[in-house]
This record gives sequence, C-alpha cells and structure tokens, in this order.
Amino acid sequence: MNATATAAPYAYRQCAARARDLADILRTRLDGHPHRAELLVFIGHLHTAAEGFETAEPLVMDGVTVTNCTPAEGHMPLLMALIHAADHPEAGISEAVFAYVTAPITRRTYRLEPLDGGGREDAELRTRIALAEHDLATEGDPTTRYALLATLVQLHGDHLARGGEVAA
Repeated sequence: MNATATAAPYAYRQCAARARDLADILRTRLDGHPHRAELLVFIGHLHTAAEGFETAEPLVMDGVTVTNCTPAEGHMPLLMALIHAADHPEAGISEAVFAYVTAPITRRTYRLEPLDGGGREDAELRTRIALAEHDLATEGDPTTRYALLATLVQLHGDHLARGGEVAA
C-alpha cells in the first residue's frame, strides 16, 4: 500500500476493500463462464475503483474535510461497471451488486422492486437479500465481508434470472 492509501479516510478504505473482494469473487467465476469477457470488464472496473478509493483525497470545503461523498476516482469506474451490467444482463451480474462497494459512504443499496408475478419465491429471495445486506452493513470482519458479498452476488444473480423467468 502506498503512503496516500494509508491517509485515505476509513470509509474510502472500506470501499476499496469491497471493490477488491467483489473483483476476486467475479474472478472465481471466470473458468468456463459463457460470458467471461464481460466478467473481465467488471473485474477491471472494480480494480480501478479500488485504486481510486485508496488514492482519493477527501473534499475540503471551507477548511472542513468532507468524507460522506463518494470520490469520482472510485465512483466513475463503478458507474462504468453498472452500465456494463445493464448492457449485458446475460452475464448474470446484477447492477445492484456495485452499490455494495460504495455503501460504507452512501449507506445506500439498490432497491429491488417485487417482480410482477414473482409471488412467494420472489418475496423470500428479496428477504434473503435484505438480511445479507444488513449483515454486510454491520460486519467488520474481512472474511465475513467477503462471504456476504459472494452470497449477495449469487442472490442477485438468482433474482436477475428469476426476473427473466417471470418475464417469459
């Protein structure tokens, strides 16, 4: 880690760690994935975001350091990943997972609306996502954070697939 990275605010370091975890989770899915190229794009954007969070200088306004806004250096690569996910739903990576990277700053996640005709299975899936999101927001252990992010990637992928099934 460089000197700038150690000076980054705690929330920025948390965002960088989540971006790296998410990139590693996607990397584990590369072998045999039918949309490997899309996963590689996501991984690249996540690594760029992690580096951006680690090197970003917090905004200073009238002598006050502002750390509750997402720095562009980390946000823009995540936005590119989100756009890529929207353009390539066949890759099975939901746009929603990228909100978990910035949640230490924004305290926001992606709101999942009920699927039309989704019924009980949809409600159960959204409940499992909400529980994992809560655990992620309150957990500080890196191993547990990684496991929760991996679970959320899978659950959101299931939700994405379920949305395709319901639409058909």
